[in-house]
Amino acid sequence: MERMNQLTIIESAVLELIPIGATRRIVIKDLAKQIDVDERSIYEIINSLRCKGVPICANRNGQKNQRGYYIATNEAERVAGIAGYKSQVADMQKLIRSIETADLNEWPKYVYQSGNGS
Repeated sequence: MERMNQLTIIESAVLELIPIGATRRIVIKDLAKQIDVDERSIYEIINSLRCKGVPICANRNGQKNQRGYYIATNEAERVAGIAGYKSQVADMQKLIRSIETADLNEWPKYVYQSGNGS
């Protein structure tokens, strides 16, 4: 894969720490601690690796010991690893529709009626 030749040193370091296969996972906090960078940077590095073609997936639900990042090795792992993201996208789409369809003139009546406004 041509894009993989363009990894930065920090991307390579993160990639080496992410387990291959869904049976083992690593959480952001542990990645950040091992590389000594902040968690936000780890998120950005993981997204950069994904854009370069690395199938990094995450289990974001379940017991704490079942959460974390891994590199998918088969279609079942990939599907399981993106399920949380698909659910989040669906929730965000509902939220956007709610905001788009909110009555800009009527909503203050509800706030003021309940005693929350001035």
